[in-house]
Amino acid sequence: MRITGSILLLLLTSCSLLRPESKEKKRAEVKLDSYRSLESQDFIDHLNAFEQFYLNSKEARLYKLKSSEERFLEGIANDIIKNNELFFTSSAQPTFKIVENSTPFHFSLPGLKIFISSGLISKYIKSEKLLYSVIAYELIRSEKNIYRKAQIIPTGHINTSRVLSLLRLGTQEKVETHKWAFYTLKRVGIDPDIYLSWLQIQNRNSLDFSLQLGDTSSISREESLFKAFIIERAKSKSSQAKYERSSREFYSFVNRIKR
Repeated sequence: MRITGSILLLLLTSCSLLRPESKEKKRAEVKLDSYRSLESQDFIDHLNAFEQFYLNSKEARLYKLKSSEERFLEGIANDIIKNNELFFTSSAQPTFKIVENSTPFHFSLPGLKIFISSGLISKYIKSEKLLYSVIAYELIRSEKNIYRKAQIIPTGHINTSRVLSLLRLGTQEKVETHKWAFYTLKRVGIDPDIYLSWLQIQNRNSLDFSLQLGDTSSISREESLFKAFIIERAKSKSSQAKYERSSREFYSFVNRIKR
């Protein structure tokens, strides 16, 4: 018994001596040299994956554009870009996807990828200048990566409601983007007051735009702030406007979506 007790004591003592060394060894193996916090570009890269996630969803039924319609939409985008070269500096080419959905909405992703619902076009885009307004807003967001830092757990698909909620901006951020849209449209030769009309359309039909807006009361605040901005710049308003009437291509495009 004495020998057994000695052996047991030796084993316990040995274990107690080895345990701290083992912990130290484990601590030494934990290296944080390669760790870095998430940066803005990481979130942009994450947003790029949203396109495929969205297209994988059942809601993302795309309207098949004719090549002439693609050229028409790309032409509007390129008209905005070429007249604002100091602002649009990326080499990305704008692309458009028309989503077959009666609910009015629009959004963009990094890389000048623009999504517009057929419901928005058929119900509310009554002139080419209004289409310019929507495209200018989304081009600006995409060019300057004006998105909230948001992460989602990748499940392979994401629906419209979720995409719009993740991409939604605060009122002040939206108003600043509206101001940039005002300047870009002015440089194209479009009366930028049309942009105020676009905000007023959304405000008058805020319930229909609830999926786009989230908080429907925010659009009233946006309109009020933007109207004040317009009034301040009334004296510098350009009297020259290239786009007084909508083109034949515009009416052809809209009428085919309505059908």
